[in-house]
Amino acid sequence: MTIGIIMAAGKGIRAKTDLPKQFCKICDKPVLSYSLSTFEKSTLVDSCLVMIPDGWKDNILQITREFSKVRWILTGGMTRHETSLIAIDFLKTINPSIVIFHDAARPFLSLNLLEKVIQEAKIYGAATAAISVSDTVAYCKDDFVDSYIPRESLYRIQTPQAFEYRIIADAIRKFQAEDGTKPVFLSNRKIRIVEGDPYCFKITKPEDLDLAGSICKFWKNTKYSQEQP
Repeated sequence: MTIGIIMAAGKGIRAKTDLPKQFCKICDKPVLSYSLSTFEKSTLVDSCLVMIPDGWKDNILQITREFSKVRWILTGGMTRHETSLIAIDFLKTINPSIVIFHDAARPFLSLNLLEKVIQEAKIYGAATAAISVSDTVAYCKDDFVDSYIPRESLYRIQTPQAFEYRIIADAIRKFQAEDGTKPVFLSNRKIRIVEGDPYCFKITKPEDLDLAGSICKFWKNTKYSQEQP
């Protein structure tokens, strides 16, 4: 069984919104609904677990009623790592073969990217979407450039991130990190990089919501690409 874990338990303080950013609407749909739609369409995903903030279950039930693959809704922890642990421990009795973590605040997830990450995880045990760095990268100290870092071979890690359940369950119990790939790396396991998608950015600040509001007007999620009408 392959299970998607939708990480929607954050408070989204930096977005400066009245409600958590994953519940804010863009093009009259909650941010969370966009990635759930992608998981719903994938033939490689069997069921979904949605991790939510405390006190938001009624809201989630209303949002997810149209998604047949949403099977479980759980309250997350204070940190991403705690929320991941809660999800992993809950799935222990189900013992899925593959689990996929995805940030609810990354609404524009293409079906192609989701399925590519899953397929690579089935081969290599762990895989993540990531984007190669194209800008000049500098290390700064006290608001001044201190040194430059060669950008070749540098990547920005995104989600989705997919793992064999046994691998992530073991790693995440041993090592604490704010990203799912780091505990696996610290467990001396390789993580396959899948070329990510600039559209799959994480809504973090108010201007990100503005950008998402513009993108959603032409966003079409197909198996192979995002198409404009």
